[in-house]
Amino acid sequence: MRGPALLSTVLRGLRSRLLLSIGSVVLTALAVGSAVLGPAFQSAVTGSFLVSRLAEAPNNLTGLSWVWTPDGGAASDLDGVLDDARAAAREATEEGGDGAALYVEPQVFVRTQQTEGLGGLARLGWAPGYCDHLVVEGRCPQAADEVLLLALDSTITGLSIGDTSPVEGIGTVEVVGTYSAPGPEEADYWFESGRLSTRPPTPPPANMPYQPAPMLATAEAVERAAATVGYEVLVDRRLAVPADLEVADLERVAEVARAQEDLSAALPGGQLVERSINDIDGVVDEVRDQQATARASVSPAVISLVLVALALLLRLLTAAADLRMPELALASLRGLPRRRMWSLGMSEPLTLLALAVPVGGLVGVGTVLLLIEAWLVPGLPLRVPWTSLAAGGLVGLGAATVAVAAVGLVVRIPLEDQLSGVRRPRRARRAAVVAQLALVAAALAVLLSKLSSTERGRPDVTDLVLPVLLAVVAGLGATRLTSSLATWWTRAVPHTRSLGSFVAVRALSRRQEGTLVILPVTAAIAICVFGAGVYDSSSAWRASVAATRAPAAVLWTSEQSLDDTVGLTRGIDPDGEWLMAGSTIATPQPGPVFSVLDTTRLARVGLWNEQWTPGTSASEVAGLLATGPVPVVTGKRVGLDLDNRLTTEEPLVVRLRLVPPTDRPRTVFLGPVGEGRSVVSERTPFCRDGCRLEQITLGSAAALPTAMDGSLTIESVTVDRQPVADALTGGAWALVPGATGNDAVDSLRLDGAGLAVSVSSRSPVIVQIGAGDPPARLPVVAGVDARTESSADAYNAGTPLSFDVDPVLEAGSVPLLGPRGLLIDYDTFATGRKVYDQNTEVYVMARADTPPSVVGALRDAGLTEETTYAEVKASLDNTAYALALRLYAVVAALVLLMAVASLAVSTAVQLPARRRDAAALRVVGVPRRQVMGAVLRELVLVLGGTAVAGLAAGSLAQYVVLRTVTLGYAETLSTPALVAAIDPWRLAFLALVTALLFGAVALVSATLTVRGARGSTLRESAR
Repeated sequence: MRGPALLSTVLRGLRSRLLLSIGSVVLTALAVGSAVLGPAFQSAVTGSFLVSRLAEAPNNLTGLSWVWTPDGGAASDLDGVLDDARAAAREATEEGGDGAALYVEPQVFVRTQQTEGLGGLARLGWAPGYCDHLVVEGRCPQAADEVLLLALDSTITGLSIGDTSPVEGIGTVEVVGTYSAPGPEEADYWFESGRLSTRPPTPPPANMPYQPAPMLATAEAVERAAATVGYEVLVDRRLAVPADLEVADLERVAEVARAQEDLSAALPGGQLVERSINDIDGVVDEVRDQQATARASVSPAVISLVLVALALLLRLLTAAADLRMPELALASLRGLPRRRMWSLGMSEPLTLLALAVPVGGLVGVGTVLLLIEAWLVPGLPLRVPWTSLAAGGLVGLGAATVAVAAVGLVVRIPLEDQLSGVRRPRRARRAAVVAQLALVAAALAVLLSKLSSTERGRPDVTDLVLPVLLAVVAGLGATRLTSSLATWWTRAVPHTRSLGSFVAVRALSRRQEGTLVILPVTAAIAICVFGAGVYDSSSAWRASVAATRAPAAVLWTSEQSLDDTVGLTRGIDPDGEWLMAGSTIATPQPGPVFSVLDTTRLARVGLWNEQWTPGTSASEVAGLLATGPVPVVTGKRVGLDLDNRLTTEEPLVVRLRLVPPTDRPRTVFLGPVGEGRSVVSERTPFCRDGCRLEQITLGSAAALPTAMDGSLTIESVTVDRQPVADALTGGAWALVPGATGNDAVDSLRLDGAGLAVSVSSRSPVIVQIGAGDPPARLPVVAGVDARTESSADAYNAGTPLSFDVDPVLEAGSVPLLGPRGLLIDYDTFATGRKVYDQNTEVYVMARADTPPSVVGALRDAGLTEETTYAEVKASLDNTAYALALRLYAVVAALVLLMAVASLAVSTAVQLPARRRDAAALRVVGVPRRQVMGAVLRELVLVLGGTAVAGLAAGSLAQYVVLRTVTLGYAETLSTPALVAAIDPWRLAFLALVTALLFGAVALVSATLTVRGARGSTLRESAR
């Protein structure tokens, strides 16, 4: 057959099999496009992560900072000093290399040295146009003696607008306004907002004095003060982050940063000293790690999509070759040589591939552009690496190989079968059986190796091949099982009363085309389930990590102690609707670490991830952590009616621990207490709105230990000299567990006379009695990796942190600490113990809809907004790994659509044969309804088995792979583990979607089959 004749034959054949031709082009294009998409998308997500990571990083971690000290030390010409400082910063940056072009122009902040004032160490500060970048109450300074105070410093010092205060070396300053700490929206102006923060005094052993935030003044005021107290110019350069930034550019930036290390240079006009805490090298390492991880995570998705497309392509090309069997048989009868037969057979597939490969390349590039626009940072350029082109070429070659295999399957069919046009099921060849057994063995080997592994890590080659192997094995199993069941049913039950069922299974046992679709469609469904499961599980895991780091919609940091911060939140929000305070407290190593939260507000304010305690809500968690009732006393004077029969070495003093609802805990000392009956009381103005009476302590002055022997009866608790009815009977009073004086107490009982305690100790002790029936072991929610035993070090015994805990519930993670922490209620934890500052962060958690008045009160108290849950979640979602995993969602949707499209095409191809069978039944008088039922049963049997096998294989692959891989970069001790469990709702949804799609295909196919089943159909076939 010559060229023009062959071309016309090819075009005529493609037109006559247009549906198969279009399906083959689409599948080939999808396979090639997927290969192009993978490396290009991996490159894009790495670039997007680089840009977003640098944009979100604090300025001081990516920028450069210096201190400029001008010659002479005076600031008579402040503008000239600032010009010299900016020029020096430019020169120092440019000496580091061409990466200096990526830094913005230098910005300056002038501040005087610290001097005595405002009850601590005060200083002035100034920056050009600073009032335009602050929220100011009052007005901005205009005269040299006018200043702005931080709102918190105004509260601490008691200075209001219009007040004056002397500052050594500066003179008397007048407060003309207050300012709030700048938020993240002003990060471009304020290089480091922490420079405008207050440092409260710290107790021993640190003994640091109070250091208020800089008093912002005029340039003239700074010039005057510089001559007496000295000053310094802070010079900073922020890193510009363009959308087209690459890792190579970051290397040049790192060279500039390294050139500034330990810089101290004398330059024209003064001395420049480096003060950076730049961590660009750490960012480079993180980006490279993300790049490698993203590459490893993209590969399984892309390869799975390519293999499914090729498998479906094989089915369509095989169907097309089947339809050409009479044509090839005629050519064989005419004596066409074998080589010419192959040319004739390959002509159509190669024509389709020549059309599909460039289309696939365009599809891949277009998809990358769409994904960049939808998911990645704005303005990110398109980069198509050479690996994309190479992958596309290899897939094109693979498609050609599939075409050769499809044509070979038909060419090798005996001539009599080619002439009949129907392929009967035959015994599989030995090579095919060996190949199938090898696939099953490989799948079992990989599956067992993954099940035996318990360590998590990046995806490796086994994670890459396991979903595909399980999908193929499930498809092979479903195909063989369906065919075997149909054959057995046909032979074992030949006289069944259900004609439709018999016709359906006989069709499957007699016609091979009916089961050929099972393998590729099963693989497609399995990959769809696996891809959807990986995407959904990774998203749920990132939500769990975000809720651990930010346990509420908004997270604020407080410079105050935990006690003071709890009091602050209860004062601003007494009903507990908007705010919740908390912190982390570590016991002596190697003891437990606690997340201490005001859990009475957890259900209303906090974000409790459902993966942490499945089936247990936040309100139920709070209930488990709560202790017994604590009496409340309300009044201006609290006291006790006592009957003292104790003999003590020192005068007896009773200490009360009172916790106001809107303030920190207070301690009141009553006494000294004389012998016999007496009434002791003390003023408590802070209890006007009620105080929790948490503890009563017996000791000497200041609650110091003293030897005591005898008994003491507390007859009543009084408020404003009136007894409180239920203070003793409803307080559930008991010895504080773990208190050092418990061994000296002979008895503690509540009788008609009151609460009586008997003590016998020759050595000095204190007796601590707590309300709320304090348990011997405090209830906690334990993270799965948390340590619950206290340190065995005798040195730490008896400290406020040496107590036993009772894990009432195990959680996958707890707020702030993750799986290594113990969650405990603040009131339970703080009752009877004072825990001093551990230099840990104290947080205030707030709801997203917190009223502006409450937010303003937090700012006025000096709290700064640390982050939000949405920001943390977005940061995790924008990592290169997370962005790459989004490809699994695309894969899940594509393979399902490909499966449905391939199924529809394959069913359409089988439509003539089914119509002939249906017409034969109609001719012999079988009712139309039974014919319809027979066709539907055949399709339901095939598609039902296919769907079940695919869902099972995909779910198994998801479970096994997720047990041993990480799905994010945030793998630390505080990171909750990835949950590998199968979500039944997601699986049910996928099953429903699959059933609806497959059912629609089956119904349409059955309807078309029956409608076209007429006697004329048989006459046309006979002709």
